[in-house]
Amino acid sequence: MENALEYFKSLVDQDRCDVVLCNLEHEIIYMNPAAIKDYVKWGGADLIGRSLLACHNDKSKEMIKRVVDWFAADKDHNIVHTFSMKNSRKISI
Repeated sequence: MENALEYFKSLVDQDRCDVVLCNLEHEIIYMNPAAIKDYVKWGGADLIGRSLLACHNDKSKEMIKRVVDWFAADKDHNIVHTFSMKNSRKISI
């Protein structure tokens, strides 16, 4: 499908939950509109291109590093990984 990327992006853009994607270097490469709105006091869309690690405490940084290292370890790990945080409406992928 020629417009598959645009179709997928339109689905994620419409999601009411925050979607923040980072690359294997921990750089934020995408935020959907819900995430941009929810993170506006920390910079909103200006967070794109910045390190995800800069936005978290040491415990969270270690968790993020473990997940990203797991993805980097084997191409078979390149699956969608989702979890929700207790006491939050956010779902992390």
